[in-house]
Amino acid sequence: FLMAYFEINITPLRFNSKCITFPEWIALFTLCLAPLIAHVASGAPPISYLTDRRLRWYDHICIYNPTSIIWRYAAITDRRIRAMNWSRQDFAASNAIFWTSNGWDGSEQMTSATAQYCLRYPETTHARPLSLTTLKTVITTLQGVSALMILIGAISGSSMLSGRVGFGVDTIFFPLAILGLLRLCAAAWLTDDYVYQDYGQRTNSTWEMTSQSSQRPVDKDDEINVHESRTGLDPLLVSRFQSAGFRSPGSSWGSRIFRFFFLGILWGVWVLAVFCIAPSIRGGVTTYTTTSFLLSLYYFLFATVTAATFTLFFFRGKTTNTILPCISSTWYRLYTILFTGLMIGLIVIASIETNKTVDGSYSSWEPMEDLGCLDPINWWLLGPSSPIMGFASRKELDEKWLRQDQKSLPVASMNGTNSSAPEKFWLYNFTGYCVELMY
Repeated sequence: FLMAYFEINITPLRFNSKCITFPEWIALFTLCLAPLIAHVASGAPPISYLTDRRLRWYDHICIYNPTSIIWRYAAITDRRIRAMNWSRQDFAASNAIFWTSNGWDGSEQMTSATAQYCLRYPETTHARPLSLTTLKTVITTLQGVSALMILIGAISGSSMLSGRVGFGVDTIFFPLAILGLLRLCAAAWLTDDYVYQDYGQRTNSTWEMTSQSSQRPVDKDDEINVHESRTGLDPLLVSRFQSAGFRSPGSSWGSRIFRFFFLGILWGVWVLAVFCIAPSIRGGVTTYTTTSFLLSLYYFLFATVTAATFTLFFFRGKTTNTILPCISSTWYRLYTILFTGLMIGLIVIASIETNKTVDGSYSSWEPMEDLGCLDPINWWLLGPSSPIMGFASRKELDEKWLRQDQKSLPVASMNGTNSSAPEKFWLYNFTGYCVELMY
C-alpha cells in the first residue's frame, strides 16, 4: 500500500563539479568539515590512561561518535543536577574519560578513585569565561545558530536555499552543527583545565603501595588502584578528596525533568529526520538527488540510534556514567564503523554532484542551464536602464521603493477573450545572463 501511495525518485549520480576551481574546492571543504571538526574536537576530551593496556582502533573511534559526545553532555549535566556538593574534584573527574584494565570508565566512583592521580584541578567549579573550553562552546554555538537560521529560512521560504532538497558539499554537516547546540546544556560545567597522570608516567617514577600495616612495590602489570601514592609530590595533589556524593537518578526530580526535556529534543530531531527521508504525506512523487537521499538516510540512522539508545538508558537510570554504557558493545562498534563509512561516502558523492549555480551558491541538483564553465564576465548583464526584460507586476509599485534608475514599463497585451480591451502589467528591470557566446 505504501509503495502504491508513495513514490521516491532518486536522480542518477552525475558529475556536476567539473567547473569548480581548486580555490573553490578549498573553501568548500573548509565549510564542509568545519562543523564536524568543531563538534568532535570540542566534544571528545583527551583520554586518561589508568592501565598499560592500549586502546584498539575500534574502541578509539567510538569516543568520537556524535552519539557518544552528546551522551557526555547529557551525563555531565545530569550529574551536576544530582550533585549534593559540586567540588573541583567532581568537576575534573566528570569531564575526564578514563581507560582502565576493564575498559572505559566514567562512573561516579572514579571521582574518589582517581583523586590522588590528578596533578591539576580546575581553579573553579564551573567553566571560566576566558578559557579554551568556553571558546570551543562559542564556536560550536555560532556554527549551530548559523545552520539553524539557514534551515528555518529554507522551511519558511525566506532563505536563498528555499525549495532545494539537494545540498552541496559545503552544507552536508549543517544538521550536525545544529546538534552541537546541545552542548549548551552542559556549557557551564565543561573544562579541559585538569591533568591526570597516565599509567606510563607513574611507572617511570618511584611508587609505593600503602596498606594498613605493610608496603610493597607496585607491579607494573597490576591495575592502578586507589591506595597508590607518590612520594615527593605536593600533599594537596595526592591527598584523597571525599566527594559529598550524588543523588541517584531515580530520586532526583531535577534529573527526571532534565532527562524528559532532553529526550523530547532528541525525538523531535528524529521526527525531522523522518520527514527528510520519507515522501510527502500527501503522496505523489518525491525527487531526491543521490546526495540529498544519502544525507537524509545518514541523519535518519543517527537520529534513530541516538534517540532509542538514550531512551533505554535514561529510563534505566544509567546516567551515572559520563561514557555511553554500550560504547564497548559489538553492535555499537559496528554502528560507529558504518556511520563513519557513510560519512566518508557522503563527502565523496556530494563532491561529485556539487555544482555552482548562477547566483553563486552550491547545489547537488544538475544545472538547469549548461554555461560551459564560462566565467561570469562572459554573461550578458542587462543594465538598469534596459527596457528589454524585467520582473512583472499586475500593479504598479511605488517608485519610491525602487532606485532612481529603475522605472516601470507598462506593457499591454490582449486578454484571453480576444476582445479589444488590453490587459496591462508593469515590467521592472532585471539582471540576467545568456547561455551562448555573442559575436
